[in-house]
Amino acid sequence: MTEELLTSMREKALQLRVEGSYKELIEHCHLLLEEGLKRKDHKSVLSAYIHYASAYYSVGAIEDAFLSVDAHLQYCSQFGDERERLNGINILVILYDYNKEYNKAKLALTNGIELGTRLEVWNMVSNAYSNYSHICAREGDYESALEKALIGLEMADRHQPELPMLKFRVKLNIANAYVGLGDTDSAGPMIEEMLVDPLLNTYKREKAHCYDLYGRYFLKKKEYLQALNAFNVAKHEALEINDLLVLKDIQERRCELCEVMGDHQLGFVVQQEYIKLLQVLQDQELAKTALQLEIKHNVASIERNSKIDYLTRLFNRRQLEEVTEKWLDEATHTGGAVTCIALDLDNFKSINDTYGHLIGDEVLREVCNVCRNVLWKSDATELLARYGGDELVFMLNECSIDEVRFKMTELLSRIQNLTIKHNGKVLPVTVSIGVADNANGNFVNFSDVFYRADQALYASKANGKNQVSYFESLVYE
Repeated sequence: MTEELLTSMREKALQLRVEGSYKELIEHCHLLLEEGLKRKDHKSVLSAYIHYASAYYSVGAIEDAFLSVDAHLQYCSQFGDERERLNGINILVILYDYNKEYNKAKLALTNGIELGTRLEVWNMVSNAYSNYSHICAREGDYESALEKALIGLEMADRHQPELPMLKFRVKLNIANAYVGLGDTDSAGPMIEEMLVDPLLNTYKREKAHCYDLYGRYFLKKKEYLQALNAFNVAKHEALEINDLLVLKDIQERRCELCEVMGDHQLGFVVQQEYIKLLQVLQDQELAKTALQLEIKHNVASIERNSKIDYLTRLFNRRQLEEVTEKWLDEATHTGGAVTCIALDLDNFKSINDTYGHLIGDEVLREVCNVCRNVLWKSDATELLARYGGDELVFMLNECSIDEVRFKMTELLSRIQNLTIKHNGKVLPVTVSIGVADNANGNFVNFSDVFYRADQALYASKANGKNQVSYFESLVYE
């Protein structure tokens, strides 16, 4: 993989994000992240995490967006430069915005503006002022929103070469502030000029925002039919790119407009559409996620997250090996049992190839959830980790062989009974498992115990999959 090809992959990710092709972007980020990690190309890894966060946020998968930001900041703390830290600040703001943590958002943006100004990265500074304007508008402070957006336009003018979309986004915030202030004389011509801009043929998300703003402009003028027409176009554009959060805002405004117009028949239809959308969002557990997750990106959280695998939220390989070595060392003195369980999803490549990486990720996460429920009591006696790809490795400290066998039987059964659906079809999910221990304290290295568990795993695969094999049985039977 050459540097030129990695550069091309990063450019494609940016283009997919610009087009609003979020599903394709997530799929592409899987490839970009995989190659970036394999080649130790830090720029590609950080790019993948940033685009992940934006795409997941746009389709309403807030928890995955939070985890992507976590992963970016964790990786950036080790391998990123100040420009990458600036990227992290900007993407973090959208999550603060979602949680209505406006003071945190403004503090982050202030830091971003200071850093971007020092680095003279004027496009990022302009974006930061645009986002600051958006936050002020959310709070109803349209005078400050206008002030920040006008500064953002000045910063966009400083950037070379000229970026038309950079200026367009700032103008959206300026027009939004005018609408909020009730200055329709300034807002109207500005919005109408933007609506005929050829840029909107490519930038669908901005087109949805522009028509949504046009609808609110007509609302201010009490021209309700024109407002409805504009909201209808905005709805269509948001549906085109499956931007559920933008669509939710638009549908709320359409509901309110039908009430003002007294059109109860249309209002009923719009209300039904809105209810269906809320159900989709509820299915993705947005409300629950918003309450449960809070971004705390300080040194402690970065240290903690450096031990955690981004996708599965299990421990990573480094933490697995470090803790296991300590357990094995203690067991040489006590003669205690340290058991290694190697687990691999059956036919996982086929799942990814047939249904896509998004479904593959869901299958992997569901299997990890079952493993947590069956195996985990506390980090002092169980260590659950992702070893790599779809291979999971679990260590049990001071667990008898009878208890291990009981747990393996339950684990295999629970995974067999998983019901993961795609397009109304239940996907069959099975795993192969290999088990070995430290032979009463005789093995002191993780690699020795893992090798034996891995051999047992291969035996499970060779014998037809969907089963558990024990290393001792391979040796003595």
